[in-house]
Amino acid sequence: SFLNILANNFLPIIRALGNLMILRDVQLVNGGKSSKEKLEQNKYLMNYWNLVEDIFCIYLPDKFDFAGLAKLNVYLGRYSGEDYIPPRSDGIAAYKRDDFIFDDFCELSDHSKCVKSLYYLTDSLKIIGNRLNVPFEILNTIDLIAEKVLGCDFQLERIHKKTSKWNKSRNIRATTTLTYKIGGIDINFALIDKSGSVLYSKQLFSNQFRDSTWFILFHGAWRDSIFTITNRVEKPIFSIDSSE
Repeated sequence: SFLNILANNFLPIIRALGNLMILRDVQLVNGGKSSKEKLEQNKYLMNYWNLVEDIFCIYLPDKFDFAGLAKLNVYLGRYSGEDYIPPRSDGIAAYKRDDFIFDDFCELSDHSKCVKSLYYLTDSLKIIGNRLNVPFEILNTIDLIAEKVLGCDFQLERIHKKTSKWNKSRNIRATTTLTYKIGGIDINFALIDKSGSVLYSKQLFSNQFRDSTWFILFHGAWRDSIFTITNRVEKPIFSIDSSE
């Protein structure tokens, strides 16, 4: 029947397309067994590693196919077994490297810590890319992204679109700006008129991380002259009346 022909010929293609993964995330992980010392190290390292990861991933092109990986976790520290763990159905692969020493990393300047973190991230991607026969153009894109990250000097400001909107009259725009820096993401809010003049500004939060920022700034909406930001569970976290 026609349905059988459709199933036999097209469903395998649909399934294959559904399995294509787009690289969206690369994460540095402090490898080794969990301990109180390791937790303290993680708190310190996140100030630098999260920043480099965030800016690098912001610069990743849309629909960036890197050998079908969705994410690469880079484990730093002593390890056993194979250095590469291929992805399962979730598209998450892991690469282990032993050229990281916490005490040596701490002795670097802040800028050098960021440069070293970027090296771990990009070098790992290129090593895996070469093993998986990733095309040269894709590997070259990794270098171009690294240049952009270096070019912004590990600081970046971006408008958060979910909570940045014009009012109904289109004469005032509520604007939420994310500032990526060492230590975390600062969240700043402003009301700006059509000429670009700032009518009101306030720092809402400082030193946040990607997940908490996404949770906090889930939705923004005008209701008459009042703009309200609500979080992921629909709880208002900030509100302002532009008429006052």
